[in-house]
Formats: sequence, C-alpha cells, structure tokens
Amino acid sequence: MYKIAVDVGGTFADFVVRDQHGCSFTTKVPSGLENPLESILRGLTDLAQGFGLSLSEFLGQTDKFIHGTTVGINALLQGQGAKTALITTEGFRDSLELRRSRLAEQWDFRVALPPVLVPRYLRIGLRERMDYKGMSIKSVDHAQIKEIADFLRQQEVESVAVCLLFACRNPEHEEGFKDQLQGLLPNVFITLSSELSSQLGEYERTTTTVLNARLSPVLSNYLLDLRSHMRNNGLQVPISIAQNNGGLTDLRQASQRAVHSLFSGPAGGVKGGWALAHEQDLPELVVADMGGTSFDVSLIRQGTMEVNHQAEIAGYPVQLPMLDIHTVGAGGGSIAWLDKGGMLRVGPHSAGAKPGPACYGLGGQEPTITDAALIMGLLDSSGFLGGRMALDEKLAYKAIETKIAQPLGLSVPEAAYAIYQVALSLMVDAVYLMTVKKGYDPRLFALAAVGGALPLFATALAAGVGIQEVVVPELASVFCAQGLHHACFQIEVLRSLFIVLGETPGPSWNQIVMELQRQADQELSRLGVSIDQSEYVWSADLKYPDQHHEINTALPCGTNDPSVWQQLAQNFHNNHRRLYGYSQPEKLLELVNLRLLAKEKEDFFQERIKTRSYLEKTRRALDNKRAKWDIGNTGELRGTRGKGDNGSKEIPETNKLQSVYWHGSFQQIEVYQGRDLYTGMKLRGPALIRKDFVTILVEENCQAELDLAGNLRIRIGKDGR
Repeated sequence: MYKIAVDVGGTFADFVVRDQHGCSFTTKVPSGLENPLESILRGLTDLAQGFGLSLSEFLGQTDKFIHGTTVGINALLQGQGAKTALITTEGFRDSLELRRSRLAEQWDFRVALPPVLVPRYLRIGLRERMDYKGMSIKSVDHAQIKEIADFLRQQEVESVAVCLLFACRNPEHEEGFKDQLQGLLPNVFITLSSELSSQLGEYERTTTTVLNARLSPVLSNYLLDLRSHMRNNGLQVPISIAQNNGGLTDLRQASQRAVHSLFSGPAGGVKGGWALAHEQDLPELVVADMGGTSFDVSLIRQGTMEVNHQAEIAGYPVQLPMLDIHTVGAGGGSIAWLDKGGMLRVGPHSAGAKPGPACYGLGGQEPTITDAALIMGLLDSSGFLGGRMALDEKLAYKAIETKIAQPLGLSVPEAAYAIYQVALSLMVDAVYLMTVKKGYDPRLFALAAVGGALPLFATALAAGVGIQEVVVPELASVFCAQGLHHACFQIEVLRSLFIVLGETPGPSWNQIVMELQRQADQELSRLGVSIDQSEYVWSADLKYPDQHHEINTALPCGTNDPSVWQQLAQNFHNNHRRLYGYSQPEKLLELVNLRLLAKEKEDFFQERIKTRSYLEKTRRALDNKRAKWDIGNTGELRGTRGKGDNGSKEIPETNKLQSVYWHGSFQQIEVYQGRDLYTGMKLRGPALIRKDFVTILVEENCQAELDLAGNLRIRIGKDGR
C-alpha cells in the first residue's frame, strides 16, 4: 500500500510517495495556478507509470492521501474570493475599516494600508447587545433578520461573516442569527466568529471571520473537485488537508475553515524540519526553505516547532494558531529589478511557473534568481528537473543584460552575481529576524537547507549568520511534501478567561479544563482518533497588567497540580526576560486565554526505527552497489546507497569541471553526481553536487559528508573542521 503527500506551491507541485517499507519515491512538476488539479493528476500519473501501474490501480492501492494547498492564500493575494457581507453589532460596522491605531511602519504615515475586505454598504449593524461577561443586554431583533436576508439576496451576496460584540464569551446571539438566516438563504455560506475564534479582540476576530467567509467558498469548490477527480480515478480513502499549525484535518473541516489552511504547504516544511531535528539529534534547527516563489524561515527549538498564536497575512491580522514562519519574496523565480534610484532589488514579485524565468523559454522577459544561477554556472542547462526541462542560457543572458547589466554598467556575469548576493542578503536578514530579534543566538543552531533552490545558497547563508553546520536532507527539493507524511490530526480549543493568576487555581478551574478537553475529544473522535490515541498539550496566554500583548507559556505540569500556577508564573517571567530584557516578578499576572492542543499520538519514532532498520539491511545486501529504483522520469529512491561490508571507500570520479563565476572571476569547480555518493564519503569544497531536482554548492573551506539517511552534512569554517 502507498501513502501519498502532495504539496502544490506557487511554482512547482511536489509529490512524495512511501511504500510499505517506508521508502520514498518523488517527482516534481510545474504547478498550474489556474488549474492546480491538472498538475496533481500529471504528477500522480507519472508516479503510477514508474510503478508499472495505471492511475486507478495506483490510487486504489493507496491508504493515505495528504494534501497541502495554496488555493486559499493565492485567492487572497490576487484579490479574489466570494462576495462577502459582514454582520456585526449595531454601531460597530466600521471597526473593520478603523483597524488598530498601530502603523506597520511606526514613523511612516504614508504606508499603504491593505484594502478593506468588505465595502461599507455590505457591512450591516444588527440590533442586539451582549456585555463583556457574555450576558445578553438586548435580544436579537428577529424582524431585522428578514430585512437583512432580502438585502443580501438583492445584492447577490455569496458569503456572510457574523462577528457580534463579545460573542467569544457567549455565542447565543450569533448562533440564533445563523439558524434564522440560513433558513432564508440556504445557498449562502455563513461563518460565525464564535465557531472560528473565541478570543477577545474585536478587530482581529472580525478580520479572521471575514477572511474565512471570503475564502472558504473558493477552497470548498476546489476541494470538492479534488475529491471528485480522485474518486473517479480510484482513490478510496479520505483526503487529509494540512493546516497552518502543522496538523491535519478532513475535507469537511477544511472546506468550512479555509483560513486554517492558508499556509498548509509551508507548514509541511516545518513539520519535516521537526522530524529531521529528531532524526539527526539537532534540537536547535533553522529550517530555511527556498522554492520557486518565496524563502521561508522557521525554527525548531528544543525539538519543538515554534507557534504564533496571532499572525498577519497580507496585512490582515489572523487570530488563529499557526506555525511561526517568516516569508520573504526570494524564490528561484523572484524577479530582479532596478528601483527609481537605480538600486538593484530582488522580489517580491515572481515569474511563477508560467511564463517563469527567462531561461524557461516560455515567454518570460524578466531576469530572475534562476537566470542568475544559470549564468553563474551553478545550474546545468540540460539537467534541470531531472533532465525534463532544458534551460536556455541565451535567453537568461539577454534578460540580465538588458534589464540589469547595461543600466548598472556591469558585465552580465557581474550582474548575475549581484542578483545572487542581493537575494542572499534578504535571506540573511530573514534568519536574523527569526533568531537574534527573538533573543536566540544563531550560532547555536544548525541550518536545514530545503527546497529546490536553497542548497545553492546554503553554505553562504550559514556563514553569513554564523551557523557552523548545514544539513541538506535527502529529499530537500520536495521537503514540504515529505514533511506532510509526519503530520497528524490535531485540534486546538481555548477559553478566554481574563483572570488574575493567584497562588493556586480557583474552584472553577477544573470545570473549565474538563469542558475544553471534552470539546477537543469530540472533534478528534469525529476525525477518527480515539481517546487512547490522543495526547494533550496545555498552555496559557499571560501578560502583566496594562500590557497590550500576551506571551504564550506552556503549563509545566498537570492542569490539576496545585502548584501549576506558581510554575506557570515563573516560566512567564523567564520568557519575558528573554524576549524583552527584563521581567517584573513582583507584579501579578493576568491569565487571558487557556489553550488545549489535542492531537493524534505521533508514530514518527516507530516509523524512524522501522525505516532505518530496513535501509541498513538494504545497504548491506547491496554490497556497495549504487542502487537506483528507476521510475522513469519521476525521480528515484534515495538513501539506499552505501559502503559494502568490506568498508571500501573509493572516491567517485567527477564527471567534469564546471566554470563558475564566484567572487569576481570564473573558477573551475568539480562536479559530482548525487547518485555516485555513498555513506561516509567526504568532499571538500569548492564543489557542486547535482541531483535530479536540486544542485548543492559546497563552498571553499567547507566539508560535506553523506550520512546513513542520505542527508548531506556540511561543516562550515576552516577546511570544514
């Protein structure tokens, strides 16, 4: 039986299939933003042919199908989505436009604000009122609901966001409104803020609800089409969708809550980094992912993924937990351009898959990072995407010459190298933002270089931030899809409390804990996860009095332990000191939110033992043969090459010397093929290692070694020592 993970990004769709032995088979195809299903079917068909099966036979033998998608975020960034109305408490319909008083750039009053998500004529005040404790002051005007329904029908509204004041404390008014309006408008999608986010924070809760109402119909249509196509082609198991928090959900939940899966693909990369950190015993890891569109940075700290409980997407606050990922527009397809002052810039705009970089020969005219890498000699023009796409060096040369080199008075190789360096500086800044600005020393971390493009920058990036070790995973080019295999079902529930943290929990504490656990267990049960398969992680959002922000702090012991609040307070003071340089232990603390993350128990460690045992036996049986499971043009199984029992360590011959423009001149650099490397082999830089979907640059004074799992470990520094 097969387990399939599919991650459709802005430029490429990545596929990782695992068989019953835990061995991985991969492929990568250009993604189609207009019709993502076409890319999915093409990649699955390629994989099926590699196994000698028809698509229906292949999917019929699949027992798990996981999908990471960018449909929701693409719709948001492109200004698409359902025509949406907002229902809020009378007198508060303009809160969406008033926003917060904070500026994105504190001293720049001309920074453009993102567009208002709902025009004023579609923002309607409902005659009702709930006080801050959740007590009804004024009942819902049911006669007005009929008037609202008539107006929405007249305006051909497709979706409705309902965000009433203090509904997070008592959802009764919202639920009653939805029941009546849904009866009048059965084909209109309705999102309640109380179902989506039960936190205080009127503006943030409103934007989150509106985003979900706007995007859910788009994602729902896509997922229904996906399920229909997969079923028609033989898939018999449910499809699981990746979420922003690194977990999985089912199609039903994903269709109703699109805002939960805006970053489902990048979340797979963080989950893969978590697995890599445990497999390689790297508790502190920077996961840097450079694909065709963007550069994403996340952290694994003490073996744990970092979570942000309130993020910002395209300028809009989202009041939902998501993995802490910082993104900049520096992918392989990011466009290089000159600003009005003649300064060279890279990104954030991308050429995408179509027309793509100029060297693709698909009509692209703008120079990109990929074009620069080709001119520098880092890429093989005939071996791109495993040889399935030829790159046109002349077109790349012309684009860089016309748009960058001539205006700046540089040679084309100099301009290409400048593009490389500007892109590198963006990556260095992004890593500093995620480490130094948060109080972490990057020198204590290792760097996981993943994505199809980052291994070309990995050693330079590590040196730029002081990191001494780089790990290029075996499946670096499809790392987000690989990470989806480690994801499990999970649900997060919370209760807004706003209570003073005393010496011991109050009498209502146990009741609140039991209610949250019951709520989480019900949702996990619906997803097919029993209580004995579940595990629970408790945390709390704390702050000092009069502060406007909270710090999420893990509960250090059981929720029923009498000393839980004392330990919780101590952990908060320590976190506050690390983040802001001081703490005030003499002050009382306010407990704003109590959170419960309930999830399916991880089976990663069992799979790790099983897979490693199988690979070790395979290596011994192969007796130093460079095994390759040929599945046509779809990729190959990695991690099964190695020394035989005789321990031989012959050095593979390089295929050729490659002329690479580096530090102001062309240099001859040795080129190795990835399939020729074996476990324990060591290479000193400078060298290029070419694999089907990725090229790795090992710079001078660096040493690379292939480990047992097929990962390339690179030491940075004097001769790699």
